[in-house]
Amino acid sequence: MTILEGLNEQQAEAVRSVDGPLLILAGAGSGKTRVLTRRIAYLIGEYRVPPEQILAMTFTNKAAAEMRERVEALMDRPTRGMWIGTFHSLCARILRAEAESVGLQSSFAIYDSDDQLVLVRRVIRDQELSDRQFPPQQIRARISREKNQMANPQTFAQRASGFYEQQVARIYRQYQNALRQNNAVDFDDLLMLSVQLFQENPDVLERYQARFRYCLIDEYQDTNRPQYLLARMVAQEHRNICVVGDDDQSIYAWRGADLRNILDFEKDYPNARVIRLERNYRSTQVILDAGNAVIRNNMGRKGKELWTENAGGEKVRLKRCADEDEEARWIAGAVQDLTRAKRYTYRDMAMLYRTNAQSRALEEGLRSAGIPYVIVGGVRFYERKEVKDILSYLRLIVNPRDAISLRRIINTPRRGIGDVSVGRLDDFAMREGIVPYMALGRLDEINEIPARTRKTMASFYEMIEGFRNQLQDVSADDLAAEVVSGTGCLQSLSELPPVEAESRRENITELLTAVETFVERSEDASLEAFLREVSLVTDVDQWDSGAQGVTLMTLHCAKGLEFPVVFISGLEDGLFPILRMGDTTGDEEAALEEERRLFYVGITRAQERLFLSYAALRRRYGSTMGGAESRFLREIPEDLTDASFRVSEAEATPASAPVARPAPAPARAQTGLPMNVGDWVTHPTWGRGQIQARSGTGAQIKLTVRFLDGATKKVVAKYAGLQPG
Repeated sequence: MTILEGLNEQQAEAVRSVDGPLLILAGAGSGKTRVLTRRIAYLIGEYRVPPEQILAMTFTNKAAAEMRERVEALMDRPTRGMWIGTFHSLCARILRAEAESVGLQSSFAIYDSDDQLVLVRRVIRDQELSDRQFPPQQIRARISREKNQMANPQTFAQRASGFYEQQVARIYRQYQNALRQNNAVDFDDLLMLSVQLFQENPDVLERYQARFRYCLIDEYQDTNRPQYLLARMVAQEHRNICVVGDDDQSIYAWRGADLRNILDFEKDYPNARVIRLERNYRSTQVILDAGNAVIRNNMGRKGKELWTENAGGEKVRLKRCADEDEEARWIAGAVQDLTRAKRYTYRDMAMLYRTNAQSRALEEGLRSAGIPYVIVGGVRFYERKEVKDILSYLRLIVNPRDAISLRRIINTPRRGIGDVSVGRLDDFAMREGIVPYMALGRLDEINEIPARTRKTMASFYEMIEGFRNQLQDVSADDLAAEVVSGTGCLQSLSELPPVEAESRRENITELLTAVETFVERSEDASLEAFLREVSLVTDVDQWDSGAQGVTLMTLHCAKGLEFPVVFISGLEDGLFPILRMGDTTGDEEAALEEERRLFYVGITRAQERLFLSYAALRRRYGSTMGGAESRFLREIPEDLTDASFRVSEAEATPASAPVARPAPAPARAQTGLPMNVGDWVTHPTWGRGQIQARSGTGAQIKLTVRFLDGATKKVVAKYAGLQPG
C-alpha cells in the first residue's frame, strides 16, 4: 500500500504539504488521525526525514499509542527515536533530561490531584488559615488556573488585591516551595516549567529547535497558554509546524484551553496554508445535518459543513419525559429494543450526560432492566487505595524526598507508628533543614519519639533502603513484585472481609501485570519511567472499549470516541446548557458557545442512531426543579427529528410506575388554580391526582400529589403544568 492510497483529495493534500506552517481544520469523523500518521510516514518515507527529527504531540495516551501503532504499521518498523506522546509526557521527558536547569532532580515525582490536595491542606494548616475560608479544592483549582496562564507565585502576588487573594498568593508560594522540597511537580508544572526552561535557557531551547525540524500537534483547539508557547518556541527555527484541530470541538475552556490559539493561527503564521477536512466517515447525513444546524449558531468559528456519502439515515429520536426516572426507563427500554432486534450489542451504545450526578438515575434504570454497563470517569484504577499504596512505596524508593508518599505508607500496613511520632519526625527534619526520609536515618537523635517507635521506624527505613539499593540491578517488574511481598501489603488484606480482600488482591496483581507489560514494550523500562507514565493516565485511557456493557460517561469524556448508538440525556436549559439565566453577553455568550460546542461533540459521536431526551421535572440540589427543553433542541430542524418514537410500555415501564404519554410542554400555573391540600388537579403526563401536602410560598410553592395510578410526585407548582380538576 502506498502512503497516499485511500485518501480523499483534501487528506492527500494535507499529507503532501510538508514545508511551512499548516492548519488542518478537521471536522468530526473526518479521518484526522489517518492524515497525521500518513503525514509522519510521508516525511520519513518520501522526504527521508530521520524519525528523531519529528515531534508529534497530542492529549491522551490512548491517542498517542494509536498514532505510534499506525505509523509503525505503515513503515513496517518501530518508531524508536521519534517523539510521539502527550504534551505532559513529552514535557516530563524534557524536564527529566534538563532537571538541574529548573532546580529539580531527575527522579522527581509527579503529584496527582489527591497528592496536590494533601499538600494544599498542609500548607493552609501551616499558614494557620481556616480551610472553611480557604477550601483546599478551590485553592488547588485556583493555583491550576494561574499556572495555565503562566502566572508563577511572584506574578500572581504582584496583582493579588484584598485579603483573600493575598492569602491565596501566600498559599501558592508555600505550595510551590513544598513541591520543590519534595522533589515533585504537579500536572500543570510539567507545562509551565518546560516553557520557563526554554525562556530562561536559550541554549537549551536551541538544542530542541535544532533537533525537531517538524512539529505536529493534534487537537490544537484544546491547547492552553503554556502549550501554545511551547509549540511556538520549538517550531520557531524551522517553522514546519502542522496543527490539526476543530474549532467547533473546543470544549475545555474551564481547564485553560484557549480557542483563540486555533482561530488566530493565520495571524501567528501569515504564510500558513489552511486545509479543511469536511468529509465525514462516521455518521449518517441526518446526524451531520443536525450537528451542522446546531453549531452554525456559534459566531466564534472558522466555518465548515460536514458531509458524507452515507446519505439519509434514521431521524434523531426526541423524547420529553416527566422526570429523570421516566427518562432512565425510556432509555433502558430503547436499549432493550435495539438489542432484541439483534442489530446492536450493549457495547455499541453510549449514554452521555452533562454532569456526573446524572448517572445515578440512568444506572438505576439500567439495573432495573438487567442491562450491564460500564462507567468512564469513576474511581480510576491507579487511584484505588491498595494500588496507590504500592505506587507510593515505588515513588519513595525512586524519590526519597517525596514526603507525601512517605507519610502515606510509613504506617501502611499498620506498624504502630502514630501521627504524633510522624509529626515529631517532621519537626526534626524542619529544624535540621532535611527531608523527613533523611531524618529516618538519624532516629537516634530524635529523643521525643519513643524508643519502641524509633525501632519500628528504623526497620521501615532499612526496608526502603534495601529496595533502593536494588534500583540499578533489578528490573522494574521484579522490584515491584518484591515490594508487594516485602512490605506486607498483600498479607494485611486478610484482615478485610473475604470479598473485599479478594477484590483488592486482584487489583494489586493487576498492577504487577501492568509493570510487566510496561517493561516488555518500552524503550525506557525503568521504574522511574513507569511511574511517570502512570501519573499521566486519564479516564479515557483506562476505558475498556471491548467491555460488554452500555458505556456511561460525561460529554467531555466522550470527545474522540464514536458509537453506533448514542443517547444524550438531560437536555434542559440550566442543565445543558449550564448557564446563569439572563443576559448572554460577554463571558456568558462565550460560555453559551462552549456549551453548544459540547452538544455538537455529543451529536457527532453517533454513527447511526441518536436519541435526545429531557425531563419536565428533575431532582437537583436536594429539590425538584422544573425545566424547559434546552434551547439547543430548538436549533435542530423539525424535519430531522422524530418525537413520536416511544418504547413499548410493557418493556420500558414497570407495572407500578405511571405510563408515559405524549404531552405538550409544561404550562405555567393558571390564576385561580387550587393549591390546597385535598384539591384535585390534572397533570399532562401523570393524569389526575389529589394534593397531599404543600410547602413554600409564592413561586416556590411545592406540592405533593398522589395520582390515580398510585404514584406520588413532589413538584414545583409554577412549572408542573397542573390544571384544576
